[in-house]
Amino acid sequence: MKNDDPYFSIELERDELNTNFGGGIPKNSLILIEGPDGAGKSILCQRILYSLIENGEKLTYISTEFNTLDFINQMESLNYSIQQGFLDQKILFLTMVPFLGKVKFEEDFLGKIIQSKKIFEHDILIFDTLSFLMVKQNAGQEEYYNIINFFRKLNNLNKTVIFTVDPTSLDETFLNMLRNVVDIYVDVELKMFAGEAIRSINIKRFKRPKGVYKPAIPFRVEPKEGLIIEIGGYA
Repeated sequence: MKNDDPYFSIELERDELNTNFGGGIPKNSLILIEGPDGAGKSILCQRILYSLIENGEKLTYISTEFNTLDFINQMESLNYSIQQGFLDQKILFLTMVPFLGKVKFEEDFLGKIIQSKKIFEHDILIFDTLSFLMVKQNAGQEEYYNIINFFRKLNNLNKTVIFTVDPTSLDETFLNMLRNVVDIYVDVELKMFAGEAIRSINIKRFKRPKGVYKPAIPFRVEPKEGLIIEIGGYA
């Protein structure tokens, strides 16, 4: 039975992330999660993946950091068990780790990825991280437009695309283009305060929110507990 709700629920009883996002994320949207290495982009993606699976969705997850076994173990370490999701074929997991071991990417590496029809079978796609797949010499503005238009075409085909980027790994022109066209723009920030790592999910843009959302969501990550929303904020 098709779910006509125009929003994906990312609700879990153990945290308030869904509430802080206004009650869900809009379908057919383009979502940018930006932040430096170690800030928590991947953890946020993993938390979103787990809640989507728990709420009955199917998705494709492309990782440049983990192979399949390492990814399952990483999720288990956060108490986000996805083994049943794999058995039920709710997750199509694709790893780029073997390719990243090469000295040099093939030309148009991302182009070859997006030509694979299997990747786009599900309505939700997570690229973690997109910036590693877009390192290409002599890329120009026309090529950047073509990439963005491709993702927009996916939106028109009822696909929701989430991708993470490290801003230090992308051309500034292309990064600004991404920021300007996405429906949801999230900056994951990591600061040190009194010797403690303080993380925050900063929502810079949110088109079509379901309800009132928080522009800044402080969080921490704990083994066997996953992503935990902090009750208080940080200056």
